[in-house]
Amino acid sequence: MRDGRRIIDTDCHQMEPASMWEKYIDARFRGEAPRRAKLGGHETMVVEGGSLTAEEGKYPMNSPEFIAALVRGMERFTRARESRFDATSRLADMDEEGVDAQILYPTVGGQLLGREFKNPELLAACCRAYNDWSSEYCSAAPERLRWAAMLPLQEPRLAVEEVRRTAEMGAVSCYVRPNPSLGRNLHHPDFFPIWREVERLELPICLHDSGSPRIPSYGDRMETHTTGHIIAHPFEAMAAMMSLIWYGIFERFPALTVVHVEADAGWLPYWLQRMEQHWEFSGKAEHAEMMRSPTEYFLSNVYVAARGDERTLPSVVDLVGDDNLLFNTDYPHPDGTWPWGMERLDQQPISEESKRKILWDNAARAFRLPM
Repeated sequence: MRDGRRIIDTDCHQMEPASMWEKYIDARFRGEAPRRAKLGGHETMVVEGGSLTAEEGKYPMNSPEFIAALVRGMERFTRARESRFDATSRLADMDEEGVDAQILYPTVGGQLLGREFKNPELLAACCRAYNDWSSEYCSAAPERLRWAAMLPLQEPRLAVEEVRRTAEMGAVSCYVRPNPSLGRNLHHPDFFPIWREVERLELPICLHDSGSPRIPSYGDRMETHTTGHIIAHPFEAMAAMMSLIWYGIFERFPALTVVHVEADAGWLPYWLQRMEQHWEFSGKAEHAEMMRSPTEYFLSNVYVAARGDERTLPSVVDLVGDDNLLFNTDYPHPDGTWPWGMERLDQQPISEESKRKILWDNAARAFRLPM
């Protein structure tokens, strides 16, 4: 608790040890597990003979200048780095800043989901390995460290199996990327069994982009990580939200909850306005599944996480309302807002009630946590 307010940070990250994949993966896949290896003259994480990230293009992360920026950004996480990002150091950081709970997503695992696997069984084994390890990590404080389960979206049958397995293990949500998978957008009928099972188990789907993917990304047209990253995270979130609304996913699965994290929230009023303009003009002319306006679907099924330092946040609250906004810092990534994000949110010129909703109430509702 901080200044009398409870806080759920809805976008935090694991920093997976490189050895974790081999240690936790099914024995029959151990020889194929992701691992550090030399490729193209430098060490990187490799699987199926290639690096996890698109280092040869698609806004690569490996320029010396960008690596230096990463190193500088990580300097503020001294305690976590020295403890190899273990649960004890994480909880100490949370205690120091008054954060009650975190929702945890992968780091390397997010990059891993940014490529199409030749062997989808290997992809599913990697997801199981991460989920087993993350569950074990979060057992240090299960009420405070809440983990999102990685899903092998590429193969829906295996993804459904992992939804069921991880729900029994205590996962608080299911994590997928917003990008197309094997040319299929999130509204594709192949994914219906996944959304049906997630809805049945009352888990939210969390959408979170990650850098330098090999799958399609709005960052593809840029030559640097910085410019690609600026485009990719919000644009992928916008495209995913639009497709889920306009192609009837929330009409087909009315209890499905979708949470957008690490994409900011300032674009939200414009995006709802843009969709409403088209709804007013052509309605459901091309989308027979649409039974309500885009904004109605958003308000009933979607949440968007904001940084505490977003200058546009007051206008979002004013134009959209405060019932569908969450809070995130991206701990412990160097481009996030830890530890100043909470203070910046407190300084926002919005009501105390809005701050309480954004910091706790809305997230507790979205993730089905005790209020």
